[in-house]
Amino acid sequence: MAYSGTLSGAAFGRRFIRAETVAGSNIDSPALAAFFTFCMAVYLSIYSLEAPIRYGLFLAGKDSLILVRDGLILAPLFCLAASQSLRLQLHAGFVVWGAIMLFHAMVLIGTVGSPKGAIYGAKVLINLLFGFFAAGLLIAPGRRMTRWLAFLWVVIVFGVCLEKAGVTFVWTGIKTVIGDLNVDVSKDWEITDPLAKRVAGFTRSSIAVAAILPCLTIVLMHKLKQPLFRMLMALMAIAAVIMTTQKGSIVAMIPILGILCIQPERQPARLRMAFIAFVILAVGLPLLTLGLHMEHGAGVFSTESIYLRIAYTWPDAWQWITRHQMLWFGVGLGGIGGPQRLYAPDSFNPSDNIAVLLYGYFGVFAILYVGLVAVLALRPVTGSIERVTPALGVLAFAFGYGAVLSVVEDQSASLFLGAAVGVLWRETKVSPIPSAEASCRTVRI
Repeated sequence: MAYSGTLSGAAFGRRFIRAETVAGSNIDSPALAAFFTFCMAVYLSIYSLEAPIRYGLFLAGKDSLILVRDGLILAPLFCLAASQSLRLQLHAGFVVWGAIMLFHAMVLIGTVGSPKGAIYGAKVLINLLFGFFAAGLLIAPGRRMTRWLAFLWVVIVFGVCLEKAGVTFVWTGIKTVIGDLNVDVSKDWEITDPLAKRVAGFTRSSIAVAAILPCLTIVLMHKLKQPLFRMLMALMAIAAVIMTTQKGSIVAMIPILGILCIQPERQPARLRMAFIAFVILAVGLPLLTLGLHMEHGAGVFSTESIYLRIAYTWPDAWQWITRHQMLWFGVGLGGIGGPQRLYAPDSFNPSDNIAVLLYGYFGVFAILYVGLVAVLALRPVTGSIERVTPALGVLAFAFGYGAVLSVVEDQSASLFLGAAVGVLWRETKVSPIPSAEASCRTVRI
């Protein structure tokens, strides 16, 4: 049954993928690669148009149908796991991910006693696994998928410009209830100043634009051969994100897009430097600012938002973690952020930092997991540099924006982040130590 479902999805997916692009993914079947690509294209389309889609479901009284979107992630993963299991060739990624989720889920059940919170935490991270297997299908897509991503890029930018021009969408500010949770159909920041208004366009929130648009831009810019076109796309993307007023995304994307405008052979080294710098910033910012008092102004482009994180969000997050963590294992899978709404709504803390969220989820293991990602980013390229360069760009942006946002909780950002890790897993390797004889031959030459 799983195999026939895969073939059915593949029949649609061939509109988006050529069979040979399976070489860029961690999927061993062209049909399954097509299924992954089709589901990924639809998933990102729903994300890019989530506000009107949710509004339509709201009018029909079918708000919970938005959860069907998760099936676009789960179904391909299930089919891939089933296909590989039948051949006794289950990818190690499934085993490792499952073991990590199970261990940290048990930690959460032991600390706060919430299986639902652990399931929610796994849901937050499932896109990383999907992205890992999709890898180059998203980071270095084929021609048809590239065109579709470019179309979504245009739709997002058009929606942002339209709202910034003064158009008020009917879905803005509407809230609804799904299960036991109050959710926004489209978030309204209630800012009346037209210049300071945080626009979301057709997405659900300005944060959604600030998360997906830079990632799409990184992927698409690397496809452009003309430096002038790359620069124009970068400037348009930066302008669109400025309209959202999401300062963390702006700060993270400007150096990344700037690097993608220089000579291609210099890009990987510069992107690695940016990645390391942003990792240090993301880890150090909530630690080194504890107890810091700073002056701040008012307004959307002031330092007030970072002050609120320093003064309230991060200290409260550390207090929650230290009160509830199990030894040095953190609070457990789903131990802070969105899952708290299920088991500790009065203590909900968005964490607003990727390092804080990862420590809340994994404790000291977060150091290991981030360290492994850093090793992948720094390993020599043995595969396609055309895939590695945008992967490094996405990785650097994720940690840059992650300095002020728990970016892995965003569905699109985690999808791109997982794909970047998947590409680096395939396309980089530890350089073998040359033998003495080989070294002598090299010297004689």
